[in-house]
Amino acid sequence: MDIRTFLSKVFLFSSFAKEELDLLESFSALKKVDKGEQIFSEGTDASAFFAVVSGKVKIYKVSPDGKEHTLHIHGSGDLVAEAAIFDSVIYPASCMALEDTALIRISREGFLSLIKKHPEFALKMMSGYSKRLRQFVSKIEELSLKDIKSRLAGYLLENSAVENGTTICRLNYSKKELSSLLGTIPETLSRSLAFLKQKGLIVEKDNLIIIPDPDKLKLFSKSHI
Repeated sequence: MDIRTFLSKVFLFSSFAKEELDLLESFSALKKVDKGEQIFSEGTDASAFFAVVSGKVKIYKVSPDGKEHTLHIHGSGDLVAEAAIFDSVIYPASCMALEDTALIRISREGFLSLIKKHPEFALKMMSGYSKRLRQFVSKIEELSLKDIKSRLAGYLLENSAVENGTTICRLNYSKKELSSLLGTIPETLSRSLAFLKQKGLIVEKDNLIIIPDPDKLKLFSKSHI
């Protein structure tokens, strides 16, 4: 796999020139993990951050009473734990693979050394962060203005694909994890799925969601506020 080419598509490094990406690649390495494998644990030394090449990982914390709370789910192209590299020496949460996953591991020591030697790189990364911030603002607006049924409809459409002439969305993780991603609780998510099924907007088969009429679901997503 061409690590440099992949890193050039990651938002944080999208403004880097070829020579700069070569330097970044020099302390990066491909890491493959199996489904259920721990990538790092809360409280351990933040020695690296990661770019997800393929698969999915979850960031989570465990409360004192043993309950697990999913904070984020990351997929291809996402960065994991990059904030810990700058403002912490330990990981503030844990990370586990939700499926067989390939990651690019970027050394904390190498990365900080690069920034110290080439401070102009920090300005380029700020550009990438500003673009990502605008995306987050849009996401917050969506969470604030749309109810869960509309957010769910939007999510299903964004993560759907056409297979054999049928639009489908594969749910590759639990409803608990999906509800956390959508900013709700599993019970509300289940009611929202039932509502969409009742309206004939989706058909659910195990972890497969069939969307009979994508345009109709899209209209629902935009108008149901």
